[in-house]
Amino acid sequence: MRARRIGVARRKIVASPAYLQEHGTPRSVDDLARHNCLGFNFRRTMPVWPLREGSRTVDRAITGSLLTNNGETMRRAAIAGVGLARLGEYHVRADLAEGRLVEVLAGTVGDEEEIHAIFLGGERMPQRVRVFLDFTVPLLQAFLRQP
Repeated sequence: MRARRIGVARRKIVASPAYLQEHGTPRSVDDLARHNCLGFNFRRTMPVWPLREGSRTVDRAITGSLLTNNGETMRRAAIAGVGLARLGEYHVRADLAEGRLVEVLAGTVGDEEEIHAIFLGGERMPQRVRVFLDFTVPLLQAFLRQP
């Protein structure tokens, strides 16, 4: 197996304007305790959000009414006003631009996720895999770098 690094996915905490109007906008990391924070239920995840407090990153426990196993469901729940979501910037970029979601606590999210393409490599790697990677990786890299 080989891995080709594509880039880094930065995360943002977002909510719908309707949710913020009804529940208020968190002004500090401590305010999250009073909000419905949506979470993931992957085996490797824990009910915490890594957040910056000053110069250090701290895992803050979160609670919420929804656990999901994919970002699209989380995104749709956030747009529907269910609660706050911590998602990759690429997932919510268009929603932020269109006003469907609003970023909260900007600069406090303390984690990023590296994105890689994993494939069988070496001497016997099919040419179609090489061509696919050569075509796809630059497109994905440009997409991740967009503001």
